Formats: sequence, structure tokens, C-alpha cells
Amino acid sequence: MTMPSLIPLARQSLVLVIFLLIAGCSRHEETIREIKQNLEVFKSKPNMVTLEALDKSFDKIQAQIDAMQAKGDIVQADLYRRQAFTLRYEYRAVRREFIRWSNERLNKSPERVLD
Repeated sequence: MTMPSLIPLARQSLVLVIFLLIAGCSRHEETIREIKQNLEVFKSKPNMVTLEALDKSFDKIQAQIDAMQAKGDIVQADLYRRQAFTLRYEYRAVRREFIRWSNERLNKSPERVLD
């Protein structure tokens, strides 16, 4: 192969590498978006199905972070870990309020039956 014939091949390889990097990042960003969307749904209408979906999403992002770390992509892993930590903190606060509300509702139910 001559040098001019290698240039298009190098360009194609570079485009492929960039595409794969973007596709890999978009998968993680999609999980973050999924968590944010489920959090909003849970805040507006708390239910067990959304709660379970959030738990699965957090497990999924943790697996993705672990995979990034195993590949040696520490910077990206740290970025997503920080985002997941912030979302997990918000999730725990909302979940705690939901449990408190559910417990209050359960405690009030027997009183209504007795009245």
C-alpha cells in the first residue's frame, strides 16, 4: 500500500474509534437519563414498580462503572460514579419520605376501621 491509500483507511479507523467511544458513553448517559426520568416519575406518583426500576437502574450503572474501571477508564468511571452518587442521594431521600408516608397511612388505616 502506498501512503495516499493509507490516509483514507486511517480516517475510517479514526471515525470508527470515535463512534465506538461515543456509543459507549451514550449507553452510560442513557442509564443516567433513565434514573433521572424514573426519579421524576417516582416523585410525582410514588409506586413500587418505579421503585424497583430505580433499584435495577442503580445496579446497572454500578455494573457499567465497574466495567469502565476494569478497562482502566478511571476518569469516565469517576464521572459516572459522582453522577450516580448524587442521584442515589436524591433517590434515598425521596424513598425515605415515601416509606414514612406509607407507614403513616398504614397506621391510620386501623383507626378508620375502629371509628
